[in-house]
Amino acid sequence: MRKRAKNTSPRVASGTVRAAEIWLSAAALCFGASPTLAHAEHGHPARIHEGTCEQLGGVAVRLNGVGGSVDLDNAPVATPTAVNPDAAYQMMVSETPIDGTLDDVVTAPHAVMVYESDEAMEAIACGDVGGAMAGDTLITGLAESGAPGYVGFAMFSAEGDGTLVTVIIGHALAPVSAASGIAEPSDAGADEAEHEHAEGEDAEHEHAEEDGHDAAATPEL
Repeated sequence: MRKRAKNTSPRVASGTVRAAEIWLSAAALCFGASPTLAHAEHGHPARIHEGTCEQLGGVAVRLNGVGGSVDLDNAPVATPTAVNPDAAYQMMVSETPIDGTLDDVVTAPHAVMVYESDEAMEAIACGDVGGAMAGDTLITGLAESGAPGYVGFAMFSAEGDGTLVTVIIGHALAPVSAASGIAEPSDAGADEAEHEHAEGEDAEHEHAEEDGHDAAATPEL
């Protein structure tokens, strides 16, 4: 498997976006691009590795950065439009056409790994290729890996004689601190349970006293 030659026809950026990104590229050439800008442009690095998340092998395919505005060749790519960003979770997307069919991807163990940045290649999400088929698309879950809150999906869809890999990552969706899913009982619930227990003990005590009183009041025959 390898990244396919770029096909600009189905996913070319709009004229306005392209003009803006050309202007930004020119500005970067004139004034220099900072590491922060470079990271923002390339997004979170993503790779298809041989092996599994637990036993990661070599890189099989380099994918376009998740949430980036340029691809691996620094060519501009269309970016999603944020909807209701003040209330909704942040979502980041990348699309990469690769050589090989879906069967080629699943025949041997592979894993999709997403990293923090080009400067800090620390894993933030990973998923072993597999999951569920929806039509001709394989949907693979990506779980937290090292950093809290990054989860998402990798989707593999047939595209001609190759495969389109779409990686979607959401931030702050599943904090590691809440991963156990064990809810602590509230104080009110604990107080209510203690009260019910005390009432049960009082009832048993009263019943025992009544039995003792009846036994004492009954004459022997």
